Amino acid sequence: MDRLRVGIVGAGVMGRHYAKALREYEYAEVAAVADVRFEAAEALAGECAARAYGSVEELLADQTVEAVVVATPDFAHREPVLACLEAGRAVLCEKPLATIHEDAAAIAEAVERAGRPFMVNFGNRHRPSALKLREAVQTGRLGTPQYVYVRLNERLSKTLTIPWLARTSPVWFLMSHCADLVSWLLEQEFSEVTARVAHGVVAQTAPGVPDLCVCLATMASGCRVALETAWNLPEGFAPNIDFFVQVIGDRGVLQADLVPHDLNLYAATAGAIDHSFDVTGPRGYGAGWWQESVRYFVDGVRHGRPLRPTVQEAARVTEALVAVDRAVQTGGAVQCRGS
Repeated sequence: MDRLRVGIVGAGVMGRHYAKALREYEYAEVAAVADVRFEAAEALAGECAARAYGSVEELLADQTVEAVVVATPDFAHREPVLACLEAGRAVLCEKPLATIHEDAAAIAEAVERAGRPFMVNFGNRHRPSALKLREAVQTGRLGTPQYVYVRLNERLSKTLTIPWLARTSPVWFLMSHCADLVSWLLEQEFSEVTARVAHGVVAQTAPGVPDLCVCLATMASGCRVALETAWNLPEGFAPNIDFFVQVIGDRGVLQADLVPHDLNLYAATAGAIDHSFDVTGPRGYGAGWWQESVRYFVDGVRHGRPLRPTVQEAARVTEALVAVDRAVQTGGAVQCRGS
C-alpha cells in the first residue's frame, strides 16, 4: 500500500491530534516527530513507532519523510514552514498561516518558489453543514448575500490550557476560523474592518489578553459581516463550544448550528468533556470534520491534486486579522491590505 510518510513538527496538543488522525488513515503513517522539547518528541514518536528528533533540521535530514505537518504555536510557523519547503517537502500548516504580514508574505513567496503541495488546515471547510451552506451561497439559492454572522466561543477552562496563551488572543485562536469560513463561503476578500475587545478573567492569567473580540466587517462585494469570538465561557456551559453561522441573502436565509461536536460526555461534574476527536467511523477512520481535512491533505499530496485553502487564501485571512488587531488598537475602521 502506497502510504504517505509524514513528519510532525510540534509534539503538543495539536501535534498529538495530527498523529492520531494520520495513524488512523490507511494511506498515511507518522514517520518522525520533532520538538525542541526532545522528551515530548520522543514520547509521541514512541506511540507512533516513529523516529524522534530535537529540531526541524534533524527531521528534514530524514529522507524517508515525504510531507510535514507544522503544529507549532500560531506565531511560530514561519521558520519550520520555510525550512520544510526549502527541503522539498509538502507541508500542512496548522491555522492561521501567520500572525504578521511579513511572515505571511515570506511563506507565500516560499510556496511559489518551492512548487510543493501546501495547505493551511482550516478544517471547518470540511464540515458537511458548512459544505451545504457554501453550495447554497455559490449556486445563488439565497440570492445576493447581504449579511453573514459567525459566532465561535469556547470555555475558559480550555483557554487556560494553552501554554503560550500570553502570545495569542481570541482573534488568532478563534476568529481565524471565522474569517476563513466567511471568505470561503462567499469566495470574497475582506475589505474593511472595525473591532472591539473586552478584558476580564483571561487577563488574570495572561495580562493584556482579552476575553472576547467582536468585529464588524465589509467584504469586497459590500456584504456586511459580524464575527464574534469569546474564550471565557464558564465551566458550566454544557455544550463545551458555541459555533453558529447565519447567511442572509436577498432571497433567503440559511443557518447552521455547528455544535455540539461529534461526541460530548456529560457527567456529575460541571461542564462537558469533548470527545470529538475520538469518534471512529465504520472503516476505522476518525469520523470528524477535522480528521477529514487531514485526510484531504494526504490524498491531495498522494495523487497530485490541488489543495485548498491555497497559501494566497490563507495569507488573506492573516491580512484581515492583522487589520482587526489594528482596529482594536486605533478604535477606527481599518482597510485590509489588497482591498
